[in-house]
Amino acid sequence: MSESISTPEVDDETTSPPLSQKGKSKKKLIILLGAVVLLGAGGYVGWSKNLLPLAGLKKEATKDEKAAHAALTPPVVLSIPSATANLDNGNGRVVYVKMSASVEISGTQNSPELQSRIPEIEDIFQTYLHETRPQDLRGNGFYRLRESLLRRLRADLSPLNVTNLYITEFLTQ
Repeated sequence: MSESISTPEVDDETTSPPLSQKGKSKKKLIILLGAVVLLGAGGYVGWSKNLLPLAGLKKEATKDEKAAHAALTPPVVLSIPSATANLDNGNGRVVYVKMSASVEISGTQNSPELQSRIPEIEDIFQTYLHETRPQDLRGNGFYRLRESLLRRLRADLSPLNVTNLYITEFLTQ
């Protein structure tokens, strides 16, 4: 009696997934990784542009700190003496302008340092007024004059924070 022990034949198809299932799992993995990358990139962009609710908190804190610092150091208003200049007319007729102003500077308490900057500010005024023509001051030219002087003051007095320019006297002859 011979019994033969039969071993069940192992079917390769039952132990390993078919090729179509392997392809589907790779597709799922690629889609999942793509979704994670997109969510990460979207979160980064939202955080950097302060679009997320938590991102706004860090910006609000810095604004509050700046406001508290500004409240402790009120702006200094620096009076600039009158400047008289002749305008560039081009036709031989002389046109004079006399201007006095006050400059508001915040973020500093050192008044003697600001007093030493007055000649520099006067030079900025004189230079700009010599370049100006009488027709530039007509209409809304006065507003443009103020904005241009303010822009030049902010650029030339860079470490100082020039917040406003008050023109107190402006005469044209």
